[in-house]
Amino acid sequence: MKICAIKYISIFCFTLMFWGCVEPFEIQTENFESALVIEATISDQLITQEIKLSRTYALDDEGPNPESDAKVEVIDSDGNSYEFQESKPGIYNSIEAFSARMNTSYQLKITASNGRRYSSDPSQITGVSAIQNMEVLKSRQTINGEEQDGVAVVVVSDEDNSQYYRYTYEETYEFRSLYQIGRKFVFENGTMTTAAKEENDFICYVTKDSENIILSTSSNTNNNSLSRFPVRFLSKNDYAIAYRYSLQAKKYSLSLEAYNFYEVLNEISGSESLFSQTQPGFVNGNVYSLDNPNEKVLGFFNTSSVDTQRIFFNFTDYYNIEERPDYPIVCEITTPDLRDYAGLVSAVRSGLVGFISRNNGGEDSDGPFNVAPLTCIDCRLFGDNVKPEFWED
Repeated sequence: MKICAIKYISIFCFTLMFWGCVEPFEIQTENFESALVIEATISDQLITQEIKLSRTYALDDEGPNPESDAKVEVIDSDGNSYEFQESKPGIYNSIEAFSARMNTSYQLKITASNGRRYSSDPSQITGVSAIQNMEVLKSRQTINGEEQDGVAVVVVSDEDNSQYYRYTYEETYEFRSLYQIGRKFVFENGTMTTAAKEENDFICYVTKDSENIILSTSSNTNNNSLSRFPVRFLSKNDYAIAYRYSLQAKKYSLSLEAYNFYEVLNEISGSESLFSQTQPGFVNGNVYSLDNPNEKVLGFFNTSSVDTQRIFFNFTDYYNIEERPDYPIVCEITTPDLRDYAGLVSAVRSGLVGFISRNNGGEDSDGPFNVAPLTCIDCRLFGDNVKPEFWED
């Protein structure tokens, strides 16, 4: 990583910048201490529970750094033990599906590949989390100092007996290529020609998880409820809502300790994912080393009540077709010069451009094909062309 004119860098990532640029140099982290990072929430849903383990990594390293070959188990206050096995590097899933129960405490136990042992404080569900329904409301928000019109996805909650909450969401939206072309480039016996398409590359589905920490509390209200809480705002110019959009929201009940942990983490890093971010500092959680009380462990083991709902809407439910967002990529149709036919072949093989039409006229030097960036033709570069099972048209 190169930057302009840094006078001093500490392990806590504080940077002092000058007005001008001097000779760039590589950042090197000194006295770096690798710490175990834990993401673990056990819910009251009967599912295969998931726990993520990783290691912090230095500024000059590439991350994330998953913690593999660990022994992971959760023990409850009734003496039951739930073992986890590694399904992907650093991701551990319970061998059997189970759900957290009310009035039962749970404790996380980890033995790392190096033999070091870790444990969490006991955790139990502090209250029931409930979503009554979800709404989409036209809204205006200030983004980067600029007011923008758009829609807000709102979680509507009835009164419940928990005071602290965390929300996550998974959004899925229909992504359409700018051009719907029925033919494509193919190579036969070393010669480039065209053939009819058999695959769908016009309509795809993009799925993304939330990246920010979303917290709310009803501790300052009389009935311990949050009637309408916005979990996602989308500008009317966001191509994600250009056609059809869906959001699945999850609402987690939190203990006061868990709420405080996520609140501090949000102030420091602005991301809910400990697993995928460099760590800017140390945040005390409820997981500790059994072998070395001075060892730093980052993360929080939480037991939550969870409720989930999904909502769908179309762009035309709120705006006119004429207001549909522009395609997110500049898509210029060009006719490559016949004198650089080898360059066109290379661009096609590299997946940079795709077939638009045959060129039947123009200058003598024009090539035989009109082309455009493949990102304007093939939606599979952005998402999956198979409709999700949950999708409703």
